[in-house]
Amino acid sequence: MALALALVAAAAAAAARRRGENRRASAKRTVILGGGFAGSQIARDLRGKRRVTVVETKSYFEFVPGTPSAAAGAAPLRAATRFNLRANLRARRLLVPLTKVLGRGVAVERVRAGEAVRVTSEKTVRVGEGRTLEYDELVVAVGSEYPSGLKASCDPNEEDAEIGARAREMARVRETMDEGKSIVVVGGGVVGVELACELAERQKKRGGGTVNLLHSGPRLLDTLPEFVSEYASKALVSRGVRVYVGQTYDREGDSFIGVMNKNVIQGDRVAWCVGSKPNTDFLRVKGSRFVDSQDYEDGEGSVDEDDDALHVPLDIIGRVRVDDGTRQVIGLDDVYAVGDCACKLPDQMLASYAHWEAEYVAKRLLCEGDENKLRRLGPYRLPPRLMAISLGPFDGVVLWGDRVVLRRWFAACLKALVQFWFIRFLPAPYAVAKRLPSLRTKPPASLILRRPLAN
Repeated sequence: MALALALVAAAAAAAARRRGENRRASAKRTVILGGGFAGSQIARDLRGKRRVTVVETKSYFEFVPGTPSAAAGAAPLRAATRFNLRANLRARRLLVPLTKVLGRGVAVERVRAGEAVRVTSEKTVRVGEGRTLEYDELVVAVGSEYPSGLKASCDPNEEDAEIGARAREMARVRETMDEGKSIVVVGGGVVGVELACELAERQKKRGGGTVNLLHSGPRLLDTLPEFVSEYASKALVSRGVRVYVGQTYDREGDSFIGVMNKNVIQGDRVAWCVGSKPNTDFLRVKGSRFVDSQDYEDGEGSVDEDDDALHVPLDIIGRVRVDDGTRQVIGLDDVYAVGDCACKLPDQMLASYAHWEAEYVAKRLLCEGDENKLRRLGPYRLPPRLMAISLGPFDGVVLWGDRVVLRRWFAACLKALVQFWFIRFLPAPYAVAKRLPSLRTKPPASLILRRPLAN
């Protein structure tokens, strides 16, 4: 009797496996370019319901909002430390193997150093030499990059070694800053302000050195309300940071010379927190020619063997043009763009918006084109801006829309909670967030002026 029951159970399990394999074989194929916040979230939402493949250069997910603290050996509610081992451990907590983030049911296609990615009009993605991925739905979620070590630039081969290499890269940034007597942080956006605060705390622990923050805008954080700029400026000055706003600078050796008043600022170490650009150079095409960003500006490029390149519309700074209501790439069926590579206003370049856009696109794909389901889902509605800005390990400010809801130690606590929450991909449901009140006032003039560039 027991043997018969065991045989029946084994047969049932085998039949279930065959049904699962048949469902997966008949499921739509979704290729996601990029495994950051947005790409990983869509893959997690679609796994088991689609044949999902993530195309990524790294083998790990990185919690990028935590890198300014990690560059100074600190973390929310954790002061900067002079011990490299402890600082490296804090940096490693921001890195999670991609296979662990995505789980079973999601394939990862690695792009090695020197390999090209080509998207064709025949609904295929070509990776390197000879690897072709066919898709029914394509999601572009390649994010953006900075010209400094605040985002990953290493490309080793082994997964464990790659995570270690990224941690060492952050350690090198930290050690380089430690060697400087005068540090210049260029850029007064969120990244620049957070990094300047963290470096000032670290310089104080080391017993000397100055931090200078240069910003060409009229005030720091000029895409946020003015009182937030004032609060951040006071926090920086109280930590000994020298803040310069309102003009651009020419660099000559270790000196920065103001274009307007010719003031001279010495800096033997520089942290560039400006010049963020989307990772979309591989999508720039001109006729049948693939070109890099410089060749694109010069009107030149090298002819590619394929004449069937997919023409993805990009704005003037390289972001993918999308329909605001669907997140679908304009003029293309079954192609979407989410996260920092998508065309949107500067104050939406946040991890929270990448998460919500990804969740919405996943829900839209699962509607399978059913008009009734799409009507119930509705167009994408912009959730309110929820933003936590660190001003050192134990200080900060939290915005809901245009209102400050938390400051100082309470803001640092929430920042630590946000890091814990998002690095584990715990739910931050779009269905709830889109119904919260926006608490917004009239946008700052700087945002209005930037709008034509963004669209």
